[in-house]
Amino acid sequence: MNVIDIVLLGAVLALGGYLLVALLHPEKF
Repeated sequence: MNVIDIVLLGAVLALGGYLLVALLHPEKF
């Protein structure tokens, strides 16, 4: 894995986690 792969993976995980929290806890947004 190179740096670009790590950055993209981190971005996907961060976005996925944010969306998951938004779906599970909509009252916080």
